[in-house]
Order: sequence, then C-alpha cells, then structure tokens
Amino acid sequence: MTKEEMAEKLTTKKNVRTVPSPHSLSALLSKNPQIIAVGSEKVENAVGIKASHLVYDIDRNLIHNREEIVYTRSPTVMTPKQKREAIMCGCGRIRVFPPGYTKCLHCVRNN
Repeated sequence: MTKEEMAEKLTTKKNVRTVPSPHSLSALLSKNPQIIAVGSEKVENAVGIKASHLVYDIDRNLIHNREEIVYTRSPTVMTPKQKREAIMCGCGRIRVFPPGYTKCLHCVRNN
C-alpha cells in the first residue's frame, strides 16, 4: 500500500479526526519497526510528472498474526498496561515479551 492509498483508507475511517499528509505518513511508515518497504510504484501526479513511491507492508517475517502486534509496539504507542509490562531487551528495545520468552519478538525471530 502506498502512502496515498493509506491516506485514502484513513479518510473512510470514522475514528480518525484528521488524515496526515502523504509526507507525514511516509515519515511515520518509514520509522515504524512493524512496517517495511517492499518495493516501489510509478505514480503520476496532478501535473503529469511520474514519480516513484515506496510500497509499504507489515513485516511478515516478524509479525505472523494479529496477536503478535502487541509484542512489536514501541513505547510511544503502547497502552498504559503495556508500558507497565514492557521490559528492556538485551538488544536495547523496550517491548512486551511474548509469553514464555525472556527476549523481545525481534530477537526471537532473528535468532
């Protein structure tokens, strides 16, 4: 999904007050550890100039199902309960650890 497609999808959601600009969305998506760039797409803008825009997707090597999203969230987007449960991993990330593990999901999947 490109940043323009993401902005369009956000406009249809009732719980989103203001939709971020495409530039803001691009910055947010590129900084999110749950999202990766998977390619690019040629897009024609309003004046007919073609530009290459990144296509983003969930990091499917890291997140295998919906329940695992909680274990990959950064502290800035955690709920208060998740912040209380979060622990600093050996890799330096502050995350909620999956049940039965003593390291974050990033470390579990990368090792």
